[in-house]
Amino acid sequence: MSILRIYFSALWHDSSSPCPWALCDESGAVLQSGSAPLAALPKSKECIAIAAPDRVLSVSARLPPKSRRRWQEALRFVAEEFTLPDPENNHVVPGSALANGSMMLAVVDKPWLKRIVEACRTANLPLRRMVPETFLPALTSGAWTLVWNGSSGFVRTGAASGMALDIGDSNTAPLALQLSLNSARNSSPPALPGKIEVCFPQHVPEAERILPQWNGLPAAISAGATWDWRRAPIPANAMNLLWGDFAPRAKIGELWIKLRPLSLILLAVLGVEAIGANIEWTMLAHEKKMLMQDMEHSFRSAFGEARTLVNAPLQMQRNLAELRHSAGLPDDGDFQPLLDAATPALAALPEGSVHGLHYESGRLDVDLKLARSSDFHDLRQRLQNKGLGVQMGDIHDAGNGAEARLTLLPEDAP
Repeated sequence: MSILRIYFSALWHDSSSPCPWALCDESGAVLQSGSAPLAALPKSKECIAIAAPDRVLSVSARLPPKSRRRWQEALRFVAEEFTLPDPENNHVVPGSALANGSMMLAVVDKPWLKRIVEACRTANLPLRRMVPETFLPALTSGAWTLVWNGSSGFVRTGAASGMALDIGDSNTAPLALQLSLNSARNSSPPALPGKIEVCFPQHVPEAERILPQWNGLPAAISAGATWDWRRAPIPANAMNLLWGDFAPRAKIGELWIKLRPLSLILLAVLGVEAIGANIEWTMLAHEKKMLMQDMEHSFRSAFGEARTLVNAPLQMQRNLAELRHSAGLPDDGDFQPLLDAATPALAALPEGSVHGLHYESGRLDVDLKLARSSDFHDLRQRLQNKGLGVQMGDIHDAGNGAEARLTLLPEDAP
């Protein structure tokens, strides 16, 4: 997957302003590079903006004891003493916490950042990260990293600290660097670097890469690697200036990374449940098959192998009813037993509730008209308590009541 890097400096004002860019592969190798307005840049699935050092101010400050949710409103006022613009024009991003309880803050001009975000959206560039160039050069233990082109540059002093430098030359160090070293020396405890590694940008000719002779500095000067923002590694945890009001919406892929552990647990639970349900269904199906075989065996033992068997429970019930009738005995599915079982519940209904009775083949249909639909459910429960099977048809509104048909069966009728 290709990654488009776009460099934004103080020279960028709007979408018509050209800006340097580099199209890199996943390993960081530059595939293409150039300078053009945003609309003319090559398209990529991922776009990272790099803010020039002179566009980002790095300061440390103590934050009031507020929740992180309220920081977004408070940070611009915390940084007010370090900036000239109105606090409303400051976009402040929290960085790493320091040992003394302070926190590093990155301050960016809010209108400038807003124009970048809107211009990238108009150019259909998927801008999701903006990192300060100040925090990209590699740091070695006990050292500062200085990117220097012979007359100006910037210095990185910590994981989320650094600054753009004013003008200097080969003999005179920039005043901002001198003041920063003095501040580090006078801090408690002292935080002076053991050395300053000087890195020349890749566009500076080799013949001009001469280490400056800055006498009187409290740290030694040494040569560092060539600096190229196009190829510099960008850690996943690098400070993202698109925070707070400018935070991009989470992508499905990013949400999936957060939800994947829970999703895997849910899938595992569903899998176990599905396996358990299938095992239970298989066992029940086997029990049903064995029960049906036992019923068929009992039927053939009682009525002979010559009888055609279609529905063993129903045929068994009918044959038993025939045997009872031939012996002069009533069957539970006869009209009289069904009516006797239903009479107590029907007799308790208001007069005129029963509109008709119909009996056929072990089924007693009762047409009823009751005051409310809920009365049918209560009646069904009472009939079932008497040992009857009850099937209830659709309930129709009759204007002055509700009508429905109840079918009464022996309780064990199939």
